[in-house]
Amino acid sequence: MMSTRPVTADTKTAGANAARPVEVSVVVPVLDEERSITRLLRALEAQTMRPAEIVVADGGSTDRTRELVREFRSRAAVPVVLVESERGLPGRNRNVGIERAAHEWVALVDAGTLPRADWLERLVSAARRDAAALVVFGQYEALAENFFTRCAAVTYTPAPGEPVRSTASCLLHRSAWARAGRFREDLRSAEDLLFFRALDAARVPATHAPDALVSWELRPTLASTFRKFTVYARNNMRAGLAREWQRGVARFYAVVATVVVAGFFWRPLWLAVPLLLLLRGARRVWRWHARRSGARRAAALFNLPRLLMVTWLNVVVDAATFYGTFQWFVHDHVGVPEEKEVRGRRPEGS
Repeated sequence: MMSTRPVTADTKTAGANAARPVEVSVVVPVLDEERSITRLLRALEAQTMRPAEIVVADGGSTDRTRELVREFRSRAAVPVVLVESERGLPGRNRNVGIERAAHEWVALVDAGTLPRADWLERLVSAARRDAAALVVFGQYEALAENFFTRCAAVTYTPAPGEPVRSTASCLLHRSAWARAGRFREDLRSAEDLLFFRALDAARVPATHAPDALVSWELRPTLASTFRKFTVYARNNMRAGLAREWQRGVARFYAVVATVVVAGFFWRPLWLAVPLLLLLRGARRVWRWHARRSGARRAAALFNLPRLLMVTWLNVVVDAATFYGTFQWFVHDHVGVPEEKEVRGRRPEGS
């Protein structure tokens, strides 16, 4: 569905003249989110600064997602708009939601997340402080509620306090979206990274609101983690971003392979393989605790069960990286048809 207020790319002078946010539309792209959508809608309704509307852009859910949105809409204190399409990947859902939004300022949040009560207020406050900014990036953190998810957070989420750019916590003016050329619609992931690059190329002014926090649940098992990163890796290749991910992983395992081959001539070298993997895990633990005191960083580093789990999760993510890259080569590069397509994705790792 198209907006009655069309946006064109002829907005390059919007910058400092763009009105500061007064009323904000919140856009939520969804696909098969019956487990999390009601909780997210309740959190948005309970914001200290209520959104002027919530636009839920559904890309073809086959579960009860749409039904739950309608149920919530019938009793919500905030206007809720449900935009339905037969098929839509995250980028298309965001584009459709932004097109449908009734207001010039749009906040983006992903399904599967939980914004803090003052999330929208913090984003808007940052936009009002910076008169030139057309984009405000918030912050996200993992809901690490058990040993596995705490280790997963260390393995592949930003360290506490590390600035991030994510569509899971973001406020933008519609002119910024137009200048960046909208979100790419044929990717299941990495469309947000391409969008941020386009913002940079268009020199769209941006600022950060580090206290505008959303939390999300990490994948709870090794199998689901593997599946998630397989999808991410394949789409990272499709997006042409191998230099930023796959190339580094390939370099590391080239070193590991060299050590393994050398071990056939001098077997003690094989002991270096687990050592290399442990050192990689230890480096991640050390960096993730960078803002803590030296004593607490050391304690985290010598927490052997956690170090071993982080190391193992690194290996699982690397295996998924290679498998997703293989899928890209076979199905996207060579063109071998797939028997079954994987549906949807969660917001982690944006």
